[in-house]
Amino acid sequence: MKLTDKLDEYRALLDRKDDLAQQTKDNNAEIDKCKKELVDLMVEEEVTNVTKDGYSYTLALKTYYSKKSEAELAAAGIDFFDVLRSEGMGDLIKETVNTRTLQSACANIVEEQEELPEALAECINSYEAYDITKRKSRKSA
Repeated sequence: MKLTDKLDEYRALLDRKDDLAQQTKDNNAEIDKCKKELVDLMVEEEVTNVTKDGYSYTLALKTYYSKKSEAELAAAGIDFFDVLRSEGMGDLIKETVNTRTLQSACANIVEEQEELPEALAECINSYEAYDITKRKSRKSA
């Protein structure tokens, strides 16, 4: 197989990945819309349970909870994590490091200092691997 053929295959796969991501996003929006319409119909017809084609669909009232915005909490002088801890929910708090953020931060440190500090080097693996980047090429004038 020629290099150009492999590049065409690679580009087609990347394009398909983008297309599938958009299709998933569109499908999820349609699911949400259909679910809302279905809820409205079931409430209007006073039906709480329907069985069709071997599946049972049940209308259920659920309560959802989400954290208030940082601005709201700050205005009220509330530290969300302190409240969780005081209410016995401290085990919900998880310290995480985003892989891409860590990658970027380490790359910046190495760019500035030429190597990772010893303490970081002891807890971070590093390796090199080839990658292919794809960018729209500019036509020369």
